[in-house]
Amino acid sequence: MWICNRCQTANKEGHTQCVQCSAPRNARRFGAGRPVEAPSVQTASPERRMQHQEPVPREAPPPPPVSRRPAEPAQQMSRRGSSGGFIRLVGMLLAVLMPLLTVLIAVMRHDVVSPVINSLFFKPPAPDVLGYVAYAFVTFLAALLTMAPGLALVALSRLMGLARRGR
Repeated sequence: MWICNRCQTANKEGHTQCVQCSAPRNARRFGAGRPVEAPSVQTASPERRMQHQEPVPREAPPPPPVSRRPAEPAQQMSRRGSSGGFIRLVGMLLAVLMPLLTVLIAVMRHDVVSPVINSLFFKPPAPDVLGYVAYAFVTFLAALLTMAPGLALVALSRLMGLARRGR
């Protein structure tokens, strides 16, 4: 008889593979190192001859991460308010009001700004429909551009909230 190096199962001499794990007789234990000759049952210690396998205890889940600062009571959290709330409010107001102001100025000053934009895109006799389309496109781009400071403040308030929570 011989004992499998991988699963420690006793096998008959005639078998070239382990009946339990199908490993060859000269297989390495856990697949590492060079092959080791399988010991005979007579030379193996009594502990290795045992056929029963003990159940392997599963590892307990890791403990929850420890917070860097103590937990605050709910009253203190509500008094403090959400972190970055004022900056978020200002950012949202800027992201809405600045594009509206840009569009309002573009509509009010259409007669002054339209010839300049038409001369950028077209030759002097510009078709009226294309002139209006170009003016609307440039106004839309200007409105998108004026949203950037407000959206940046909203993003900053979000980052400040994450930094205060310790994430």
